[in-house]
Amino acid sequence: MLGNLLILLGAFLLLYAGGSYVQIEYNRMAARGDNNLPAPQRMVDIVPRIHLPQLYQPAPTQREPVPAAFTVPVLGSGNDIVGPPPEAAEQPFVSTIERIVIPRINVDSKVIEVGWDIETRENGDQVAVWQVAEYAVGHHHGSANPGEGDNVVLAGHVGGYGKVFRELYSVEPGDTIIVYSAGQQYLYVVQEHLVLDEENVPLAQRIANARYIQPTALEAVTLVTCWPETGPNRFTQRIIVRALPYGTVEATDPASVEPWSIR
Repeated sequence: MLGNLLILLGAFLLLYAGGSYVQIEYNRMAARGDNNLPAPQRMVDIVPRIHLPQLYQPAPTQREPVPAAFTVPVLGSGNDIVGPPPEAAEQPFVSTIERIVIPRINVDSKVIEVGWDIETRENGDQVAVWQVAEYAVGHHHGSANPGEGDNVVLAGHVGGYGKVFRELYSVEPGDTIIVYSAGQQYLYVVQEHLVLDEENVPLAQRIANARYIQPTALEAVTLVTCWPETGPNRFTQRIIVRALPYGTVEATDPASVEPWSIR
C-alpha cells in the first residue's frame, strides 16, 4: 500500500515538474518579440526594493500628469527610506511600446506596461515599489513613449526565469537599441553605461540614482536592471544604460563619453 502511494506521489511530482517546465518554456518563447503570441503578464514575486522619500517630484506634462505626492519608486532595497503611496493619475496612461531589440546582447523582447505595488512596513509606513516583469521587458507607467521627447524607462529582470536583461552589463556606448512603438521603429544610440551602488550608500546617492528614471525633458531611453546576478552582493547595484535618438547632436559622438563607470 505504501509503495503504491509513493509511486503515485512520484508520478504526480513528475507531472507537476514537467508541466511547470513546459509553462516556463512557453512563457520564454511568448516573451520574444519575433512572434505574435500574447506577451506573458507575470510579474516577479520577490524583487529587490528601494523606497525613496518625497524629495523630488517631476512637473506634470500635458501628456500624462505624474501621480502626485510621491517619488517614483525604483528597483532596490532599503531599510530606512520611505515615501508616501502614489495617488491616481488624472488621466489614464497608455503605453504604446510593443517590442525592444538590443543587437549587442541578442535581446528581442516584447514590452509590457508595469506599475507599482503599495506595501505597508512594520512601522505602518506605506511605500510604492515598481513591479518587474518576469519574462518580458517592463515599460514604467508614467514614463514617456518614444517620440514624446522625454525619458522612456524600460526595466528587465537579470535573474529568474526570463533573465531578459542578464547581459545588459555588456552593452557599451555606441551600441544601438531599436524600440517598436505604435507601429513605428525608433533607433537609439547608447551614450552611458553606469553601475550604481544602491545598498549601504548615503541617502544623497540613492536620490541621485533615482533621477535616472525621472523625466529628462529630452528624448532618451533608460534601461534598468539589478546587478550582480549572483554572489554575496547579489542585487546590491543597478545597471543603468542611457541612449539617445540616432542623429541627435549628443548621439553622434559616442567617443566623447566614458565606456562605462561605477559610482
